[in-house]
Amino acid sequence: MPIFAAVKIHYDHRPSLLPHLKYSMIPSRKEYHDYLKLFREDNIGGNGFHECMNFAVGQADLLRFYLPPTCVPAAKLQNEEFVFFSFTYKGDREMPAHVVGVHAGARLIDRNGLARGAPYVIADVEPLVFHAEAPADLVTLTVPALPYEATDGVFTPPFSKWGYGLRYIEPEHAGSILRASVQQATARLTSASMSEKEVLERQIDVLRRIGVRYGLDVDSAHGAANEGAAPSPVRLPDTEVGYLGERHVYDRECVYVRNVLGRAESEVQWTSQLVPASPFDIRTLRRTSDGIREHFLEVKSSALGEGENVYV
Repeated sequence: MPIFAAVKIHYDHRPSLLPHLKYSMIPSRKEYHDYLKLFREDNIGGNGFHECMNFAVGQADLLRFYLPPTCVPAAKLQNEEFVFFSFTYKGDREMPAHVVGVHAGARLIDRNGLARGAPYVIADVEPLVFHAEAPADLVTLTVPALPYEATDGVFTPPFSKWGYGLRYIEPEHAGSILRASVQQATARLTSASMSEKEVLERQIDVLRRIGVRYGLDVDSAHGAANEGAAPSPVRLPDTEVGYLGERHVYDRECVYVRNVLGRAESEVQWTSQLVPASPFDIRTLRRTSDGIREHFLEVKSSALGEGENVYV
């Protein structure tokens, strides 16, 4: 049986990312320093935005993620399997006291923090680090985020005071989180945009997969039909070129939507960062004879040697 753990992280406050796309991409240099400024002047956030890509499952089959210094398990647990649930602080300005995601099947890889290499690097900023990794098909946000009360014993044991560090929880609390998230995501599907629907459907699938893996009753009707089923691996792209290509197009679309259409950057959504199997990579906007409409992009990237050609 794994160790179920609750960790506290700060909410991804970037307005350019909608709730279902939080923690999915590296911040710009300005966004990173804005985060530091918020911490140093208002004591909100942290001394580094290392959790910025904790749910960017489009990177590889194994997602590496960050744990705050007070949330890294003891060295004696180095070889254990964990299920980490990410909770926000009660005093968080954007999303106070909510459960925002889960990493199941997780293992520690470097308690001191392993530097994240290219292309996940911010110019003139210390390297972002991670401490653990989990199969990408066992990692998801919980959208909508789940409000919690640390004293009620539902998502955690009843804590009179949580503090800032790691807290261990029981399978019953993990099951409560998974069930509540499946219920909320299912209810939201009917009114979701295409991009959000892709994320929600993947989220429900991942939560049910976690339930099967650990024998947790996520929703009895689905759980009974899948009793004993093995997790189905998701084949994800593991290429720096693919990431850089999509990032280039995403950045270009943000500029176009903001400067040409006069709309918010949050209307450009890099969906494939959270749903690698999505039929499109980026949701953006275009001006048409019928007005401004949704536009969906599939990005293909490749590297060529000098003198080589690509045919489209």
